[in-house]
Amino acid sequence: MTTDPWSLIPGEEFRQRQDRARQIAAERNLDGIVVYSKGGGFMDMSADVLYLTNHYSNQPYVADHAGLGTARSHGVAIISVDGPTILIDDVPWPRTDLIVADDVRNSIYVTRRVGEALADAGLVGSKVGVVGASHMTAAAYLGLFDIAGDTELIRHDDLVERLRIDKSPAEQDLIRQACDVGNAAVARLLETVQPGATEGDAVGEANRVIAAAGAVPYDFLFSSGPRAHHVAYGRLPSHEVTRPFQAGDMVKFDSFGAYGGYLWDFARTAIVGTGTDAQIELAEAMIEGVHHICQAIKPGVTGSELWDVGESWLAENAAINALPVEETESEGFPAVGHGLGLSWESPWMSAADNTEVRPGMYLAVELFAGHETVGGAMFEQNGLVTEDGFEILTTAQERWW
Repeated sequence: MTTDPWSLIPGEEFRQRQDRARQIAAERNLDGIVVYSKGGGFMDMSADVLYLTNHYSNQPYVADHAGLGTARSHGVAIISVDGPTILIDDVPWPRTDLIVADDVRNSIYVTRRVGEALADAGLVGSKVGVVGASHMTAAAYLGLFDIAGDTELIRHDDLVERLRIDKSPAEQDLIRQACDVGNAAVARLLETVQPGATEGDAVGEANRVIAAAGAVPYDFLFSSGPRAHHVAYGRLPSHEVTRPFQAGDMVKFDSFGAYGGYLWDFARTAIVGTGTDAQIELAEAMIEGVHHICQAIKPGVTGSELWDVGESWLAENAAINALPVEETESEGFPAVGHGLGLSWESPWMSAADNTEVRPGMYLAVELFAGHETVGGAMFEQNGLVTEDGFEILTTAQERWW
């Protein structure tokens, strides 16, 4: 029998998270916080409310100007420093057996309900932190200020993320299960990469595995053959369904999905049939480079130091240096990795991030390189920081050539 991932973190842990959020709010001289997250299909903007209350709004977004409610697809948690946790949800069928809040209020008019909750919590006219402005629609943000009256609203977008980046033992167990689902899906996808099949065939097989496990696919950033040197088409889905794989194609993809809200996000490369020496050297370089960075991960190292490790390695790698120099701007992601959890989050392995790595952080390490004369290769690993280093959880086969 498949386990329901949404029941794996005990309710008491959500209460503890709410209390820690209260503590940080008090340290920042706030009387409370109003936390917005947006659902409606994908997991990338739902993290803060989900983390605090175990609630996700699956309502597809409906614009305020349609007159069918306000701030649709948003969940909102109002937490006063000395008072209750009030959850506003916009779906008429919330999982009250799973939600952890003192007061759950349902309405399609989310903005109005937030105003009422602020008043009931005694926060009107006080100093309230707004958490999640980066995840709100402009209409939801403007609506909040319209109903706040003389309440002083101050952005504190990092307040809950600061808590989320350190994973509890229960979260780590759930993360391991999420990566197990991703590993199985990626293995099935790569088995499908054969002459005559399409990217759509491969993704379809992977999605069967994901759905059967009780997880949700996000996307596979996919490219192959003549466009393998690009990360992916700028569309949803990114995969192609009209061109079959052909012998000699480089095939690369970045797979991400979520189990119980917790993401996997890792990449693999394959070659259909026999690859050229240049293709194999490029694919091997991405694997070697990522493992080189992974070996440098340990408590106390900073995001910027890991960026330096990756950049130094790339600068010295023969396969990378053999690629023709492009005159156009690089497509490169300005980081060699990032934090993971309920979203893509800190720490960022970029030149400017001085966040120190700690045990319990969940990280992704990634590299991509390519050129139209060779193809493209991408490799990415996910894992947990331990007291001694980095435990890789994405154990799907690395080489398919």
